[in-house]
Amino acid sequence: MTDLSDLPLFSGIPAIEIAPSRKRRRDRRNLLGELVPAYNESPAPGAPSSAVLLPFPPSRDTRLIAELARAFMVLRERHGRQCRVMLLDRRFRPIATKLRKMGVVAVEIEAELARLEKAVATVVWIHDGRPACDTGGGSAA
Repeated sequence: MTDLSDLPLFSGIPAIEIAPSRKRRRDRRNLLGELVPAYNESPAPGAPSSAVLLPFPPSRDTRLIAELARAFMVLRERHGRQCRVMLLDRRFRPIATKLRKMGVVAVEIEAELARLEKAVATVVWIHDGRPACDTGGGSAA
């Protein structure tokens, strides 16, 4: 075997590879990491969004309730008794429209708006110092 052409490696004939004697563990791949991209917390600053976000249900959003209560108190100073109707028209109607576009049933929309109005009334009542509710029934005699 002094001639190198006698060896299969140098003669151009493909050599047969011997299988490894011990089993090797396959490389584990993290399929979840490959299939699911990393979570990006915020969208790109220049990307405009066409979606209108409305927390659901609105009656549980404390910031919305506080904002509606402030709007009610401002309207109450200027317009007196008509402030409730104006608030319902200016602020509650767009919320109902958004809920309707989301596919919420009309009965649920009315119930949600009633809960939202009750929450706003409670905040205003607390702000006013929790006045007692008198019936004003006149004399007992």
